[in-house]
Amino acid sequence: QPLPSEKLQEVMEGLSTSLKQFEERFLQDKAFIIGSEISLADLVAIVELMQPVGVGCDIFEDRPRLMEWRRRVEEAVGKELFFQAHEMILNIKELSNIQIDPQLKEHLAPVLMKMLK
Repeated sequence: QPLPSEKLQEVMEGLSTSLKQFEERFLQDKAFIIGSEISLADLVAIVELMQPVGVGCDIFEDRPRLMEWRRRVEEAVGKELFFQAHEMILNIKELSNIQIDPQLKEHLAPVLMKMLK
């Protein structure tokens, strides 16, 4: 279901603040989070940061430092493996066609609504 515009704006402002902090505090002027070598920290971070991309929010756009870091992570992992790992997130719109058991949907709806508030 669509989010109310004020809630979406609030979420996007929070995301922007978090991305700025990530760039300034963690990436700084390093190739990767820990230094010159890729680490588990980079892999965990890229998984989190790819989620908005899956719903059409390109968080890397207009953030050259973040974009370069993503490129380095892709190269370190291998482009094919990187996109294979993120295939489901990048094709999330196709998942909306999946039918969910109505009872499961009814059970999960209150939980999800609580998380969105």
